[in-house]
Amino acid sequence: MTSKQGALSLTVPVMMGYLPLGAVFGVLWVDADLTWYWAPLMSVMVYAGALQYLAVGMLAAGIGWIDLAVASLLVNFRHLFYGLSLYHLLPQGRLGRPYFIFGITDETYSLLSASGQVTDSKTALQVVALNQGYWILGTLIGMVLARGLPPGLQGLDFALTALFTVLAVEQIRAKKDVGAVLLGLIAASVAGVWMSEYFLLAASIMLVLVLTAWPLRKGEPI
Repeated sequence: MTSKQGALSLTVPVMMGYLPLGAVFGVLWVDADLTWYWAPLMSVMVYAGALQYLAVGMLAAGIGWIDLAVASLLVNFRHLFYGLSLYHLLPQGRLGRPYFIFGITDETYSLLSASGQVTDSKTALQVVALNQGYWILGTLIGMVLARGLPPGLQGLDFALTALFTVLAVEQIRAKKDVGAVLLGLIAASVAGVWMSEYFLLAASIMLVLVLTAWPLRKGEPI
């Protein structure tokens, strides 16, 4: 099996989630009567899933770009921690490396960190590119179909929840680390109860602080 074939087979679950999710984004963009070409451009240059959904409502409401930039920082702050554990997969090329960093999403990170099938930077870069390609294609499909869909269509966004569930199960099966699962559940519970407005940011910071302090407690170097 070639690296490209491996990347294709590995990204099939993401494709099944990203095509409908990207299509929903395209539909929402058209329904909001925003300038059409910004939707595919956002999927190419921004590529930030949940943030793109958020941006539709904010732009339609006339909220400024500064407010949108702040919201982007809060929503995607967790991505700062992804690269630390994927450093060994960073490509060496001048174009490949920045694109790899740019293209890491929650789902892509889960595939690269849990599958155990990606051990070289070339395949990792292909996974990143394929996943973004699915999202862009979904956006275009949604924009084309938007005018023919019934108003108030609901349910497609559940694909994201289903996709996260599948990837979480695969992570647990691959790593078999009960402590990590419990730590994640505790951080999510605390953030959800006391800091629900900044759920992802709060949970990520708690996890980083605990994982940073753990080797110190055992007298090991960080």
